[in-house]
Amino acid sequence: MQNMKIVVVGDGAVGKTSLIIVHYQHVFPYEYIPTILDIEMSIVVRNKQNIQYQLWDTAGAEDYDRLRPLAYPETDVFFLCYAIDSRTSFENITAKWITEVKHHMPTTPIILVGTKEDLRHQPNVVSVQEAEQVAQQIGTQAHILCSSLNSYNINLLLSTALDISIK
Repeated sequence: MQNMKIVVVGDGAVGKTSLIIVHYQHVFPYEYIPTILDIEMSIVVRNKQNIQYQLWDTAGAEDYDRLRPLAYPETDVFFLCYAIDSRTSFENITAKWITEVKHHMPTTPIILVGTKEDLRHQPNVVSVQEAEQVAQQIGTQAHILCSSLNSYNINLLLSTALDISIK
């Protein structure tokens, strides 16, 4: 059986935990759940091969900047998350998260994840074009927009991570 580790990083309250809960429990958590570290595991069959994958949910708060990188060794794919309705979280992708991830794991594949896509109709959201430009600039393998509220692209996100890891 092949093992795969996905670490989910990004600012607090961008929807990292919601993404993981919706993936595993198919229920949207309406309350904010701050996380220090949580690990969920599952097994899928891909190309006639069993793959056990772990999703590591990390704390986005600055208080955990020294602790968070302890989760990084042996990561197969990173999800760098920002909320489309939070320009600060998007700016921190380049100001903080890509630097941190590349410092500790310079060759690990990265997927840029725009969460809360259900809020696309609101004013001042991060545009798809802006996000695609940043994804290209920082060298991610993919940029995927998703919504935990309506499960939009949650399966695509995990499927893409599996495809990247298996290559």
